[in-house]
Amino acid sequence: MRASHPPIPKRLPAGDGPKIIALAKAYGLQGLRQKDLAGVFPPDFQGLTDLAKALESEGRIRILSFAPLHLVAREAIDYFEEKFVAYLEKFHSSHIKERGVALSKIQERFEIPRQILLLCLKTLVHEGKLREDHGFYALADFVRELPEREERILQKIEEECFAGRPRSVSPAEVCERMNLSPETRNQLLDILVERKRIIAGKDGYYVHRPWLEDLIEKLRAKGPRDLPVAEFKEMTGLSRKYAIPLLELLDEMGVTRRKGAGREILDEPSSPSSRS
Repeated sequence: MRASHPPIPKRLPAGDGPKIIALAKAYGLQGLRQKDLAGVFPPDFQGLTDLAKALESEGRIRILSFAPLHLVAREAIDYFEEKFVAYLEKFHSSHIKERGVALSKIQERFEIPRQILLLCLKTLVHEGKLREDHGFYALADFVRELPEREERILQKIEEECFAGRPRSVSPAEVCERMNLSPETRNQLLDILVERKRIIAGKDGYYVHRPWLEDLIEKLRAKGPRDLPVAEFKEMTGLSRKYAIPLLELLDEMGVTRRKGAGREILDEPSSPSSRS
């Protein structure tokens, strides 16, 4: 699907807003730029930005940039959604073990400007129609299917490497304990993340989600206050080696934040469900 657009209408509707919408639809997934409006609006036209903001608030367009103005019609995003959902459905049916399609592959397949492609994908993720995982996109309700043997391995990984373990676990440890290849290990860990059984930290380690949810409840019960690292270590039974990466994960999730040499428990509620 190339980012082509039909011929520009020779006759535009009356009114500034309808003119912009008609042109944006005509330019489709190329997007309408400020220079494209030169023959429609005078160079000194006042209020173009405010007009674009109003049209965006009505859901008629999406703005990519203001200076210079660059926008795309919502109708064009809906067209992309129709084509992309059909593409993903076909992809999922023939790649049931893969987590989704890489952004680079989507770019090759659809051949539309990267900025507009990212806007379309971001819009569909925000609307709950897609999910994104480290640059891979899938339908929101897609669930990877595994052969029965691999499902048993998946269950064994959770039971032997994560369940009841109050600490983070490295991918290398999973490999060692389960005698898996790195490729198989990574795929199975990704699936456990998708199924919301474990959470990935920025340090590359993983934490068992049920244990972390229980820990967050205990932290919230303490109320918003300072949290020395020594107290957190005592609370979790973790050594500093594991406590600090876990605190960094909690910082990222908005449960705690760094304060001096320790942390502060925040008042705003947060849940691991907000992370993949």
